[in-house]
Amino acid sequence: MNERTKMAIRAAVLIREHLSGRGAQADAIRLPEHSWQRVQRLKRQAVLAHQRGWRLAEKVLFRDLADALRRFQYELEGAVPRVEAHLVSRQEVRPGEVFRDILALQQEFDGFEVDFENHELSVATEPIVLEGTYLGSFEISLDWSQIGDSRQPYRVVALDPHPAARNEEVTHPHVQEERLCEGDGRTAIASALNDCRLYDFFTLVSQVLRTYGRGSAFVELDDWNGAGCDSCGDIVNEEDQYCCQHCGNTLCTSCAVPCQHCQEFYCSECLRQCAACGEDRCHSCLRVCSGCRKRFCDNCLEEDQCRSCYEKTHEEDQDDDSADDFKCEEPYPAGQPQPEPAGAST
Repeated sequence: MNERTKMAIRAAVLIREHLSGRGAQADAIRLPEHSWQRVQRLKRQAVLAHQRGWRLAEKVLFRDLADALRRFQYELEGAVPRVEAHLVSRQEVRPGEVFRDILALQQEFDGFEVDFENHELSVATEPIVLEGTYLGSFEISLDWSQIGDSRQPYRVVALDPHPAARNEEVTHPHVQEERLCEGDGRTAIASALNDCRLYDFFTLVSQVLRTYGRGSAFVELDDWNGAGCDSCGDIVNEEDQYCCQHCGNTLCTSCAVPCQHCQEFYCSECLRQCAACGEDRCHSCLRVCSGCRKRFCDNCLEEDQCRSCYEKTHEEDQDDDSADDFKCEEPYPAGQPQPEPAGAST
């Protein structure tokens, strides 16, 4: 008997003992309370960001809220089969069947491993490519001690991660934080785990990883290698992205506008125009005229005033000086007789 066979026998016996030990007990029904608490927390944060005008934070928080709602919906739907499972009588798990499944897995998958210390069976998939997007290989790791006690007693771990640009926790359109959104395969996977059909379970999960459900992904493949421009919504590759230096928004080349003075890039909402020449300037590169309080570039200011206010101020100063020059002075000292007008009769 070789080592692989011994390993398979030992694993089959341990898995059977675990399943037999919980056979007479009702499965604990765990509702996704933690996920719901996260939804509520993100909602409060998003509303607060909206009220305070934090536009970038608001967009990020509402995006995270949408992801959290999808996660909560997924876990809530997963609770239904767990409740329905109490209506179905459990078949007795035979160690011989578990043993044959383990041998079949050894032949079917590369990287098959048994971790007795952590009660895990693991297989590795071949590199996965979906619609031209390379995602790499994944390890499907089943914790047999959690079968029947957890909604999803397995993890899907990226061995050669190529995560979505907008969220590094999404390593596959249907995998976030090492948890698989099973989609239409949910019932079949739950049934395989319930009956301890290990070969069917790993095969089903592997098939789900090789499929792509547009519209139900954590991140769509169209958005995988880039982020959406916060101004126009177009997807921008990482090398073509710009960042507004004021609000932090992600911008495409069409929406990133340079300040004509410092040459830093901004979104259109964070740029202003000089009130005189109309050049695009950032907030830091415009100064307030002390007269009219409008914003101007340095080229259009004279002594902290725009040209209009500057000229008006100097005209007023000149008028004041002229008025002082034309003030009448008395030709004769006070108290002395004034000369009579010419031609007056005596």
